[in-house]
Amino acid sequence: MKQRFSANAVAAEVLQEANTFVVCLAEELDGSGQRLELQRALSFDEQDRGMGMDTYCVATESGASYYGGVRSWNLEPKLLTLELDVEASTVLGVSGFEVELNVSSSEIQKLARGLHWVLDTGPTEPPPNDKQ
Repeated sequence: MKQRFSANAVAAEVLQEANTFVVCLAEELDGSGQRLELQRALSFDEQDRGMGMDTYCVATESGASYYGGVRSWNLEPKLLTLELDVEASTVLGVSGFEVELNVSSSEIQKLARGLHWVLDTGPTEPPPNDKQ
């Protein structure tokens, strides 16, 4: 079963102190309610590689998280769809996500750049800059 919710807040930004780029979609403007977070470290060390954490992480408001696991994703003008693989589905308790986007077109553009960096590109190029 997919987790479905409407996101009224999105963020895609570097958290320097955590060495992470995060994409967050939240039901409420204050970040509460249903939430989907996708995070990727800006750089990885040997410990990350050894533990299989040298990829992105998917997390929900419940605190459940899984490294990797997105089989496919699609961003339409007002809808984000993510399909998860079997292992990620088991850990996260959902087969994927359908998130209705109740945000501006500029926020959706920022979201698209962030998703591309977290899920497709990663540290091989610099994270997106909001000034683009």
